[in-house]
Formats: sequence, C-alpha cells, structure tokens
Amino acid sequence: MLAILFLLTWNSCEKDVILELADEEGRYIIVEANLTNDGDLQWIRLTQSSSYYDVNRGIGLKGASVIIEEEDDLFLFSEAVVDSVDGFYLQPQISKKLRETTYRLQITTEDQKTYTAQSTFRPVPELDSVTVQLNPFSELGIFEERVYDIFAHFRDLPDEGNFYLFNLYINNQLKTGRPNDKAPMSDINLEEYVSYAVLSVNERDVNPGDTLTLEIRSISRENFNFYSAFFFQTDLSGNPFAGAPPANIPTNLSQGARGFFQVSAVNKKTIIFERPRD
Repeated sequence: MLAILFLLTWNSCEKDVILELADEEGRYIIVEANLTNDGDLQWIRLTQSSSYYDVNRGIGLKGASVIIEEEDDLFLFSEAVVDSVDGFYLQPQISKKLRETTYRLQITTEDQKTYTAQSTFRPVPELDSVTVQLNPFSELGIFEERVYDIFAHFRDLPDEGNFYLFNLYINNQLKTGRPNDKAPMSDINLEEYVSYAVLSVNERDVNPGDTLTLEIRSISRENFNFYSAFFFQTDLSGNPFAGAPPANIPTNLSQGARGFFQVSAVNKKTIIFERPRD
C-alpha cells in the first residue's frame, strides 16, 4: 500500500518543464589562462561562446591585445595559430620570471572591449614520492575493471589556507585535460604530512613500464572553487541528491567574461608504473 501511495504521489507531481535555451553564440569571451613556472612557452586561449546546441570547439577570438603585468615588468602575448587552431596568444619569457607577486591580465578585443583579472603567484610543496594502490572498491570486486589510486606524499606548507591542483600525465601525455578531471585540494584540516589519494586511473589506460607523472600546482581559493564547481556541475549533475542547483561557474574575470586566470608554481614527480599486488 505504501509503495502504491508513493507512486501515485510521484505521478501527481509530474509536469512538463520547458527549458528556454538561449543562443549564446558570440555573446561572451571564454578565457583559458593557466600560467606556470614550468616550461618555456606559455599560452592563453580566447574563444567566443557558442550556442547550446553547437557541439564544435569554440571559435578562436582573433585580433585581441593580451598583456600581463606586475609591479616591475610587462609581458605582451603574441597571437598565433597552434595545430591549425586559432585564438592562441603566446609568451616565451614570462615562465622563467614568475615570482611571488600579483599579476594582472588585460585583454582588449578589436571592438575595444576590455576584460581584466588578477592572480597571485604562490609557492607549492615538493612531492616527496608518488605511489600506486589498488582502489578498495576494486579489491571488493565492485568495479568491472581494476582502478588504481595515485597517492601524493608531501609536507604541507606552513599555515592553513593553501590550495593545490593535481594533474596526471601518462607517458608525458596529459590524462587530466578537462577541468572536471583535475583534482583540487584544500589544506584545511590536513595533517602536516600528507599521504592522500588524489587521482585514479583505469587499468585499460596504463601498462607496466609506463611513466606516471603527478603534477602539483599552487592555486588560489577562487581557483579551487572554480574547479570544485566544475565537478558538482558535471560529475554530480545527474545525481538529484548531490550538489547544488545549476549555476554559472565562478570566474575572476571582469565584464562578464568566462573562464579563469591563474598563475601557479609547479612541482612534478615521475614513477614507473607497476601493478600493485592484490
């Protein structure tokens, strides 16, 4: 009887929901600007927003002026086409000159619209070691395939309020390319020494003898919220009991631009993958 009553109540609550999906093509600019002190050439990509129904990659924004400055220096980014994809702006010198200070980004488009953001370069811990363990759910046979957890071991920086981002490379190829693939971490309530499973990899994606490189980046609290929002808006979006109602992903860019500007210190640790024993 209770089950029948539940079904009747559920059916009585049903109603048609009409989504008004606006055509956002060209209305916003999307900014990918994650600069690090690792490597030589740094890039920023600018694209135009597209329609909800457009499944193609965003159209690159051409002809913009892209400048990053700090108290003592200014860096001009040059427009370029990378692998036949436009909208890229490159700078070969800024990486080696990054230091603990605040950097300001200014983008001016051909129609003289200006967008700004700022980010502070912060230090990052050294990774003492990286280890691989079989995921506990794999040990129980819950997953159809083996899943391996990637553990980071490091000493946290002094004081609370530090935020980190983890990436995984397999044979020098970035495995965590999408924003919701990455692993943001807050050091609030962490022990002084951290041994934590930050990312996972399926057995089909890795073989014995492959190189696994774990990367840790320093990020701001706002950037931590940016990546956390991606996770709740994508990975948990199909779960009605998790996450918050859909909302715009946070940004530190002005004038309605989307995306994020972050300047980070980077450390990496590489190991040779061996399957852990059951």
